[in-house]
Amino acid sequence: MRESNLEFIESTPISKAVLRLAIPTVFSTIISIVYNLTDTYFIGLLDDPVQLGAISLAFPVFTFLQAIGNMFGLGAPSYISRCLGAKKYEEVRRTSAVSVYITVAMTFFLTLLVSIFMESILSLIGTSSDTVEPTRKYLRLVVGFAVILILQIILPALLRAEGKAKEAMIGMVIGTILNIILDPIMILVLHMGVSGAAWATIIGNFCAVVFYIFIYLRSNTVLSIHPADFKPSMRIFKEVLKIGLPSTIAQSISSVTLILFNNLAAGYGDQVVSAYGVAIKMITMEFMIVFGYVQGYVPLAGYCYGAGNIKRLLNGLKFTMITGTVICVLFLIPFTLLAPVYMGAFTTNQEIIRIGIQFLHAQAWAVPFMAIQTSVMSTFQATGQAVRAMMINLGRQCLFYIPFLYISNHLWGMSGILHTQMASDLATTTLAVLLGIPFLKKLLRQNK
Repeated sequence: MRESNLEFIESTPISKAVLRLAIPTVFSTIISIVYNLTDTYFIGLLDDPVQLGAISLAFPVFTFLQAIGNMFGLGAPSYISRCLGAKKYEEVRRTSAVSVYITVAMTFFLTLLVSIFMESILSLIGTSSDTVEPTRKYLRLVVGFAVILILQIILPALLRAEGKAKEAMIGMVIGTILNIILDPIMILVLHMGVSGAAWATIIGNFCAVVFYIFIYLRSNTVLSIHPADFKPSMRIFKEVLKIGLPSTIAQSISSVTLILFNNLAAGYGDQVVSAYGVAIKMITMEFMIVFGYVQGYVPLAGYCYGAGNIKRLLNGLKFTMITGTVICVLFLIPFTLLAPVYMGAFTTNQEIIRIGIQFLHAQAWAVPFMAIQTSVMSTFQATGQAVRAMMINLGRQCLFYIPFLYISNHLWGMSGILHTQMASDLATTTLAVLLGIPFLKKLLRQNK
């Protein structure tokens, strides 16, 4: 392992350390977003609301698959960062190997289950007689090659925990460039529709995974995917799952909330489902970029917490929260002024554009506060505060979202459900502040 990967975490000025980790992570996040938007964009060029709707309807299942990867993809980096701070390098090797192999095993099991219950899932996610067949085609491919998609999540996540944000980013670039090249060929030239979008994603992810495996096998790193380091222990599972499991539950619940939303929205017409499918990608984009930026601070936070350097941790949190809020304020531009341009890039259907703009304008009220929410949640994850992290995670997609969804739909109809995510985010940010203040005061007392 190159000591320089950890030396800058320990001693480099806060702003430089956070930015050095955050910028490649943000770039990786943007690349991941381009990945998702590319499929939607080229399917949108077909000007076929049915196939566009199929991509939207399949999104909850895709999100659920990502949640499985994030069980260890979020839990393991938190523990690894703390172990690096405490100089427990053998534990780092074991944790990384265990995380990769257990995730692969879980993914194969999940692939089998989803394949068996495919028809029930198609009914559950709200497909209509028009959208059921293209949605089925898309899901069969995505689920069949789910192990590739999951490895593309966990392998770079572990690299970022060691400070190898640049290597993690390069893999994302490789996959995205291939996806961008293959999407128009398979969707527009070969006329494969949603199946072409799925194949482009699979091939791009496969090439990224090959690159990551090369890094693990040939690079000078303390991380390991060697079978000899696969030595599970209750300690590893406890430390990883206490952070990763709540995150997985929260992300799985987000799949459920998307299904609930689609079923309610279907009552107002397929165009509402399609509009939300496009608009939610902008909402997800904003959240992912801010979350990606904050993830640059997480290895520093975990390392400093493990090393007992509380002052440096708190300074990192302050810098991240302030600069992250600046990013959030800048996001008001695409959510307000550029909303018509964004929606128009994916469809020419004026009703879909109109409804999508309403979604984005509603969400704009919560955008400036997202860095506060994500910074506090990530601090809890980095320091092993599983319950607090889980409450914030669940707040956004469950504790607040589901009640708000049904109450708003009952009281205000379609206008109500348009504002549900905004109300949920504002409530979750308030919860994060209420949970964060006592914890930060406790850390300050420890620092004295």
